[in-house]
Amino acid sequence: MASVNGTGPQGTRRAFLSGAAGFVAAGMLPAPARAEGVARLGSREVLTISDGSFTVPLAMLARGVPPDTLMAALREAGQPIDQARMPLNITLIRDGDRYTVIDCGAGGHFLAGSGQFAASLDAAGIDRARVARVLFTHAHPDHLWGAIDEFDSALFPTARYGMAAAEIAFWMAEDVYARLPEDRHAFAAGAQRVLKTLGDRLERFAPGQEVAPGILAVETAGHTPGHVAFEVAGGGETLLVLGDALIHPVISCRYPDWRSVADIDPDLAVATRWRLLERLATDRVPVIAYHFPMPGLGRIERAGSAYRFVAA
Repeated sequence: MASVNGTGPQGTRRAFLSGAAGFVAAGMLPAPARAEGVARLGSREVLTISDGSFTVPLAMLARGVPPDTLMAALREAGQPIDQARMPLNITLIRDGDRYTVIDCGAGGHFLAGSGQFAASLDAAGIDRARVARVLFTHAHPDHLWGAIDEFDSALFPTARYGMAAAEIAFWMAEDVYARLPEDRHAFAAGAQRVLKTLGDRLERFAPGQEVAPGILAVETAGHTPGHVAFEVAGGGETLLVLGDALIHPVISCRYPDWRSVADIDPDLAVATRWRLLERLATDRVPVIAYHFPMPGLGRIERAGSAYRFVAA
């Protein structure tokens, strides 16, 4: 298992990993733009970079669940009961002087509070030209739209990009608008715009494929048709970057059957959550969750008939 925070599973989280040249102290970053070192995998260093956060109505977390039931579950877990705040935790993997980025945040045209990835990178002193590869868990706006800037240029000009072939096929299909509710049509238009801009720099892969040295794509479809997580290995240790396979630290773990409004195939998403949670609880693999509290690092444990997230 990964040595989280560089000091083992129970270590105190450091603001930055030693040896990550060019980083400034966490306290010097303009709030809420943040970067945190979270794990070492052999010689690899793993960081979380913030794209900010946004809020959504609680009802989006659990379609069809009575409001009183939902609020009671959140209140019991010490969670807010007025709205849900969704952090955006982007993963960077440092190999020597090169980086792999997993997801790119929302860019400047999504919800208020998001779109801070580029500023966070700049504040942390990370040279965008040193990003060699960008991998996407899926093509929802808060994961994809930040891949291009306000001038429709790639955020990382020298990088190669990768997304599951099934995900690209869904969003680029002629009938994608017919397969989505009207309030998600902008998601499709935005996905097509970004994917077309990336052009021939965008590579397709399949789940189960090693998409970069020591990085394996893991099938987690349901939230979107081609959603994947990424298993990152190094030094005989691994961690799993979840994307939106789990979207809330309480609801996704304690109530895996509850269906998020954001899931395109809710039944498949439920089956994926149960399978994933059981694997994570059994194998005790550390995870980085995109929408869990910054930096999103922790483990899944069994809790009665379901599970719980334990932050590192």
